[in-house]
Amino acid sequence: MHPQDESGSAEITKIGRTTAPWGRELVVQALAYDSGMRLARLRIREGHRFTMLDLDAATVEWLAAALRQALGQATAE
Repeated sequence: MHPQDESGSAEITKIGRTTAPWGRELVVQALAYDSGMRLARLRIREGHRFTMLDLDAATVEWLAAALRQALGQATAE
């Protein structure tokens, strides 16, 4: 059984976790809602502070390309 989100209408699946520079922790989760909507959740922990971003597929693709560009790598288009 998968955990539910705060609303109780989305099933949450852990995808991965890593430690980023300056002690930040990144967690990626998949959210599957009863309605069929699917989102990716990015959780960023900085000390006691948490930031959660729920992203649709188009936003994930844009963010991945922007991050590759920020590191000077070619985008996959």
